[in-house]
Amino acid sequence: MRILMLTQWFDPEPAFKGLEFARKLVGRGHEVEVLTGFPNYPEGRLYAGYRLKIWQRESLDGVRIIRVPLYPSHDRSAARRAMTYISFALAATLLGPALAQPPDVIYVYHPPGTIGLPALALGLWFSAPVVYDVQDLWPDTIVSTGMLRRGLAIWLLDRFCGYVYRHVDRAVVLSPGFRKALVARGVSADRVELIYNWAPWHRPALHQRVWTYGPGGGNFTVVYAGTLGLAQQLDAVLEAAAKCAATVPSARFVFLGDGVDSRRLKQKAAEMGLANVEFLGRQPLPIAQAILSEAGALLVHLKDDPLFAVTVPSKTQAYLAAGRPIVMAVRGDAADLVAQAGAGIPAQPGDPESIAEAVRQLAEMPEVELAGMGRAGQQFYHAELAIDRAVEKFEAVFQSARRTARIVVRGQIYRRYGKRLLDVVVSGSALVLLLPVLAAIGIVIRIAMGRPILFRQARPGKDGRPLTLYKFRTMREDRDAKGAPLPDGQRVSRIGRILRAASLDELPELWNVLCGDMSLVGPRPLLVEYLRCYSAEQSRRHDVRPGITGLAQISGRNVTTWSRRLELDVHYVDHHSFALDCSIILRTIGSVLRGDGGIQAIEKLGRFRGSATV
Repeated sequence: MRILMLTQWFDPEPAFKGLEFARKLVGRGHEVEVLTGFPNYPEGRLYAGYRLKIWQRESLDGVRIIRVPLYPSHDRSAARRAMTYISFALAATLLGPALAQPPDVIYVYHPPGTIGLPALALGLWFSAPVVYDVQDLWPDTIVSTGMLRRGLAIWLLDRFCGYVYRHVDRAVVLSPGFRKALVARGVSADRVELIYNWAPWHRPALHQRVWTYGPGGGNFTVVYAGTLGLAQQLDAVLEAAAKCAATVPSARFVFLGDGVDSRRLKQKAAEMGLANVEFLGRQPLPIAQAILSEAGALLVHLKDDPLFAVTVPSKTQAYLAAGRPIVMAVRGDAADLVAQAGAGIPAQPGDPESIAEAVRQLAEMPEVELAGMGRAGQQFYHAELAIDRAVEKFEAVFQSARRTARIVVRGQIYRRYGKRLLDVVVSGSALVLLLPVLAAIGIVIRIAMGRPILFRQARPGKDGRPLTLYKFRTMREDRDAKGAPLPDGQRVSRIGRILRAASLDELPELWNVLCGDMSLVGPRPLLVEYLRCYSAEQSRRHDVRPGITGLAQISGRNVTTWSRRLELDVHYVDHHSFALDCSIILRTIGSVLRGDGGIQAIEKLGRFRGSATV
């Protein structure tokens, strides 16, 4: 299976479902290509060795990586953060179709919510099912963290994200609460899959002590590992540390990680004079894992918000894998998961008293009880949450999405709205831009052949309803001695031959397109008298608007039979899409520029007399 991973963050950034996930998929025999940005998270500065380009290709362990530009920033400024998200979304949307290979399925890591734009666009372009991994509920997270207040921007973002959630082929969620939230927003329950996150865990060699801080033996170290951001609201943890300084003198609080709130938290700890608090910053994964494995207890804390009651912070799985007791200061699904594993004790989020009390209880437990609690969590992790189990589940979701892909539904979105929008934009723009050319051709025809300048004829349109087709006139009104028109070949003027050879006589049909009688691409409108000659299957060519050009016109043109051309028309009716229309338009332009025949070349096959005609 060819899998396109769409994610704003990827290695060497601390991306959760990054290179390790891609490697596992490659190891199971899949081809994986990643469309991502240039690494800058979490500091908001480009990593050493990288500079912004229009695009850059890399390869790591059999994984192809495409990087597209973005505005690098990750600070407390909502405007700059929005620029980061939007710039990547636009770059992936515009460059992705040209840079990525056609996939069988598209895996999308959400957040940010803006990634929904390239997700839907690439799904539409490649006609591939989209599996949308919802790690944050947007815009709820934006409001809860205080990044934006409720208003017009949040209202628009809510409508956009809701549309994305409802129109991807599968949504994967990290908790039962997320599943309920998406169903409440109108997502069909049978398209939401629960796959718990895993931890990027490789058991460290514990005999090598890789961290040295604080006094020697006798300390009970509580480690918080992860993002130091607004959603974590870690002021309550600092206040708990202040209380523990008196009630649990052996307790030391270690913050492992970085984030937008890091500097302020360090300053506050210094102002509070907290000698039992230390900030280690971001550490390489092996060192971080060794620190977790040697801790007395591991702390999870999020802001006390209803949104976070339905999430499971990814550090929860890392803590379970580390095999140490957990202080779970988050309500809801995360607390239920730790309770199910028997791996820790709960505390109230945002409540320093509750957090300090939980630390006291664990600090006073015998080591044998602490070790037993840690083993229980570790066993639960390997049985239920390890990466191999999760990858198996993702693989099943990918296969299911392919089997029941909503390609027809997504195609209907383009067919109902996008195709007509494309027709209006292109035909309207072309008529304005080509106005001098149209006027010049009209003047030449008027001088060479007189009036009328335009040729008008009734042709069958959508559902067989008649329309008036407009073309530049290419034939004279020459007649024989009896007053009958001469054969078409004798009446075509010199100017007419030039116009036909370059398909310039078709330009007035842009007006038919703008008015809604025709489309840029579709089965060519033939003669009304042919309607009675079609078989039931051939009549289906009128299920769509006729086009200026079509699949038949770029598929052999003068060398195919009537039955083959009508077969191609029906094939187009069943399979037309944005990508196919763009391909036909580009191939038509190339054909005209090469001068290998006009759009109307189908008429050289002779008259159609029924499905048996060859």
